[in-house]
Amino acid sequence: MPNSPRPHHIPSLSTLLLQLKSLRQQNATLHPIDPLLRQLDEYCEHFDHSLHLLSLEFNQVSTALSALAAMLEQSKLDTLECEQVYCLLEPFARRLQQTTMQMQELA
Repeated sequence: MPNSPRPHHIPSLSTLLLQLKSLRQQNATLHPIDPLLRQLDEYCEHFDHSLHLLSLEFNQVSTALSALAAMLEQSKLDTLECEQVYCLLEPFARRLQQTTMQMQELA
């Protein structure tokens, strides 16, 4: 069986920051980086908050597009325009749902 590459694990920003803080605590000579660590802490909080808000926005848009696509699919209209709109919206809604799930995993 050929060796398949293992997925590369990327630690979260919070994990990296905790590791840096741990190294700092172990080595007093690193005290000059304390202001940078505090700034990174603030950036992490801001990033997490922004990511959460983006996730909520993506979820709302995804839900709305999915509902619209479902309405068009359920519609008994036999118009070409309805089918064209559905064909445009359905893949977009599906991709947006996938992106939303990925964003929620990051949050």
